[in-house]
Amino acid sequence: MYFYHNKFRAPDFERGQISFQPIKLFQYERTLRHHLESGSLATSDVRRVLWVMLLIREFEEMVVRLRTKAFVPLEGFQFRGATHLSVGQEAVATGMMITMTSEDLITSTHRGHGHSMAKGALAILRREDLASSGIPETGVRDALGEHVYRMMAELLGKEDGYCRGRGGGMHIADFAVGNLGANAIVGGGAPIAVGAAIGSMKLGKKGVVYCFLGDGAVNNGVVMESLNFASMAQFREGVPIVFVVENNCYGMTGAAIGELTGLDYLARRAAGFRPDNLNAEVVDGTNILAVYDAAVRAKELVQRGQGPVFLECMTYRYYGHSLSDDGSAYRSSEEVLAWKEKDCLDRFINEIRQTNVISEEEICEIKGAVAAMVEEATMRAAHAPEPDPTTLHEGLFAPAVQVSYPRPTVPPFRRNSKGQLTYRQAVIEALQEEMEINPRVVLYGEDVASYGGAFQATVGLLEKYGPDRVFNTPISEAAIIGTGVGMACVGLQPVVEIMYIDFLLQAMDQLANQACKIRYMFGGKTTVPLVVRTTIGGGKGYAGQHSQSLESMITHFPGLKVVAPATAYDVKGLLKSAIRDPNPVVFIEHQLLYSQQDVVPTEDYLVPIGKGCVRRSGSDLTIVAYSYMATVALQAAAELERLGVSAEVIDPRTLVPLDEGLLVDSVKKTGRLLVITQSTPVASFAEHIVTVVQRDAFDYLDHPIVLLASAEVPLPMASTLEQACLPNKDKIVAAASAMLGVT
Repeated sequence: MYFYHNKFRAPDFERGQISFQPIKLFQYERTLRHHLESGSLATSDVRRVLWVMLLIREFEEMVVRLRTKAFVPLEGFQFRGATHLSVGQEAVATGMMITMTSEDLITSTHRGHGHSMAKGALAILRREDLASSGIPETGVRDALGEHVYRMMAELLGKEDGYCRGRGGGMHIADFAVGNLGANAIVGGGAPIAVGAAIGSMKLGKKGVVYCFLGDGAVNNGVVMESLNFASMAQFREGVPIVFVVENNCYGMTGAAIGELTGLDYLARRAAGFRPDNLNAEVVDGTNILAVYDAAVRAKELVQRGQGPVFLECMTYRYYGHSLSDDGSAYRSSEEVLAWKEKDCLDRFINEIRQTNVISEEEICEIKGAVAAMVEEATMRAAHAPEPDPTTLHEGLFAPAVQVSYPRPTVPPFRRNSKGQLTYRQAVIEALQEEMEINPRVVLYGEDVASYGGAFQATVGLLEKYGPDRVFNTPISEAAIIGTGVGMACVGLQPVVEIMYIDFLLQAMDQLANQACKIRYMFGGKTTVPLVVRTTIGGGKGYAGQHSQSLESMITHFPGLKVVAPATAYDVKGLLKSAIRDPNPVVFIEHQLLYSQQDVVPTEDYLVPIGKGCVRRSGSDLTIVAYSYMATVALQAAAELERLGVSAEVIDPRTLVPLDEGLLVDSVKKTGRLLVITQSTPVASFAEHIVTVVQRDAFDYLDHPIVLLASAEVPLPMASTLEQACLPNKDKIVAAASAMLGVT
């Protein structure tokens, strides 16, 4: 038996007290002159920093001018979309990113223009030595102008934008320079960043992941889950991530300190996750040199395997939450003025003047060049083409890539005399075969390691593939899925387990706002090869919070594929296909199927996603059912045959994409449709099946379509009540008989 912890955990109740290490507060005391003399910053670095800070400031002020019509780039121009500006916060983005290389990754926030500008601009400016001049050569200058143009084009919803106008200002991503994207859900990027860091670590990459968060996000549950996930003791080498909290004093209008928390500094949160306080520190975010100094030390800690690091950068936003908010309802003009007196850009320029590293003339020259660049980019973006409506669906799903995998060499399970495996064994066999042939497949979730999962469907995989590829997680469903998204974005193919489909409600943002939207929202630039395995438990007496059929909730979100296999043969073939698919797949297993047996070949095979099957041919009636209900429908069809009714049973196998043609062709043949689901009827996926058939086969119907579903109550525990609630063989037979007038 494999255990993660390496010592016997005996009871220990020795009297004592828990102490917390101090958290560093505003430790920086140096100047620009010190950095220049020590060689930690060169003249070229100073020029780059000035360029980037000015670009962020000028870009954001241009958004203000566009929004207020102080600048009208063309006749009839109307600004639309979000306006969450980072004016006043330039030092944090620039100070952190001056330490980054092309291998380092970031996740950003809804207030992320500065992050995107800095990551892209510094990647370009590093191409040239700016030791002798503040104005880059033509090629670099053109590339910088193109970067500003593509950012503004995205804000204006243009085809040339970084995300082809799909994302807008709150969702800019540029994977080419390590920008994994801005996130309009407060805190939503935290687990993605953690997953990217863990994934990079497992792939042997050297980069560090920087997770930018606002102060409001630190009160969000998924951020707490993410901090804990990144701190797990099983990651002994330290997860290479730096959490950068830009505390600009307000969430939207609520004050982080003095109103919405009981804390004096948000960095205190870090003390709850590791004895080293996650190396937490509070930094003067209005002093770019202080941010740079903290960033250098944070990166050194992470690269020594001592991550994560938590930095709280005290800063301020000069504008309101957005440009529809002037801020006057929750802060005074005196407060704003006091912070502007500490303006980060002014402070840095004053440092430059004191060292005379750049002349006043050159400072003015750079300012003029930046202003001209932003204005030119804005004019270009305003006149740029809009996205073609015919491309609306482009980027939703990544196309399947045919990869030639070697035949699995792992020994298969022993079949019975009929060549059968249980559904449970078929799940394990699929997982082990894919893990055997593809080292990028990792498996994790609650209790999936030494215990083998709540339903014993991962037994033996830890022993075969070790804790680097099979590991347990906290009870943190949102972080489980969110980290899977991050791992997928950096090149792993994670398979995560959510014990019950009911628990997806704890993680719906990460599934419905992140996993399924990232590819489309970011212009089709990335793939998210993530499999979310989960189960349905209806019929076992587990009551209302462990028995629901919530598949319709999942199928509602474009970008997700949803699979619900009913046999051991299908569960193996479809799970292998799901793992190889470049898109997020929710893979639904029914607990009542785990012990059922079916013939499963020992030869390698796949079942294609999106193809249903005819479980039983018939001519009088079509019964459509999936998952466990497909097996019940077959039992009912056998009973109906004894009554003289020839029922055709269709198992869609895949809900998204749905094999609509198979359903419609069957109904055109039989003229009648009975749809079965364990879900409640209202807004169920079964209702969608009804809609498809009525749309495409209405003229062939000889009887109104009948939907047989669960009763409109939370599923009860008592056996008599549960049986009354759920569809069963007898209810299917009765419904079909009534449709055909059979008594």
